[in-house]
Amino acid sequence: MGVAALPNSDSLQALQEYVWQINKERGFSTEEPAQKMLLLTEEVGELAKAVRSVAGLKFSKTTERTELAEEIADVLIVLLSLSSLVGVDVYNAVLTKEVKNRERVWK
Repeated sequence: MGVAALPNSDSLQALQEYVWQINKERGFSTEEPAQKMLLLTEEVGELAKAVRSVAGLKFSKTTERTELAEEIADVLIVLLSLSSLVGVDVYNAVLTKEVKNRERVWK
């Protein structure tokens, strides 16, 4: 199996398809949803640490932004992987949820 090509568009669907392909290539496509959820929780924790460092600890601005961007990317990669594993099209899920959100009363 070859290496999946990076998506040529900024489409969420293309990104989700790419992430699923790299999961298959790297042997992660057979993990259980619970395993993906644990990994997602770990990545969110790392993101929280990066946000905390941006908010208060002294790092160079470049380091802060790079670390923050990388942790956000990790969270999205694992979330898209989990979504594919359980058969959820994230793009359509967001659209469907936004229809509901538009009917909510926000306080």
